[in-house]
Amino acid sequence: MDKIIVIPLGTVSPYPKDDKNCPGFLIKYNNYNILLDCGNGCTRLLNLPNDLNNLNIFISHLHPDHYGDLLSLIQATLVYSRYSLIKNPINLYIPNNVENILDYKLLEQLASNTLINIKAYNNINLNIGNIKITSLLVPHQISSYAFKIETQAGSIVYSSDTGTKNNLKEFALNTDLFICESTFLKNQKRTEDAHLYTYEAAKIAADANVKQLLLTHFWPEIDKQKYVEEAREIFNNVSAAKEGKALVIRR
Repeated sequence: MDKIIVIPLGTVSPYPKDDKNCPGFLIKYNNYNILLDCGNGCTRLLNLPNDLNNLNIFISHLHPDHYGDLLSLIQATLVYSRYSLIKNPINLYIPNNVENILDYKLLEQLASNTLINIKAYNNINLNIGNIKITSLLVPHQISSYAFKIETQAGSIVYSSDTGTKNNLKEFALNTDLFICESTFLKNQKRTEDAHLYTYEAAKIAADANVKQLLLTHFWPEIDKQKYVEEAREIFNNVSAAKEGKALVIRR
């Protein structure tokens, strides 16, 4: 039976703490690896060099907490490629406003010496093997994209960082797993409409009739269970993403 394995590599923002890394999710399906964001610390949870094979990386937006470990990943790729332990080129998809990347010239220079191909995008609609991947522009301080992954085994939507005026309800409709940022709890003050309250993430999940909600993008100092408890007031089948704790999706 087909299955999708979802491995949270990082779940907190804006900085890593203890055993928690900045945002990143590894999706494994039919020998393909898809990495959604690569925040600070994510590389240490990858199974190297195996996870570098058949790897496609999608960066949702160009805030450093979502791409901060790219240089580490590129360095790892450089070393393993010297020993012929990487079979295929790695595709790195980044939003086309590359001027927002710290040290982009260094990243580009390092990538040019490896098997990494950088592809700037303003929309994603492609197939990787038998996996369909599409994107949705969501409101944030800079261009930010949600991603949908569709396979025979199930579907996943990853919200990225988003304000409330989004179309995630329609984008995530009837998906098997909705990975959604839940930056704020009710007792916290939001100064701009660039992130969601946990109850807003739960409301999207309920309205979109998703099967399961996986919360992420937590404050590093706050117990994740508080986010789960708040979300369950609206949507019952919810859990908090935890570094290294894999989920399996089957149909």
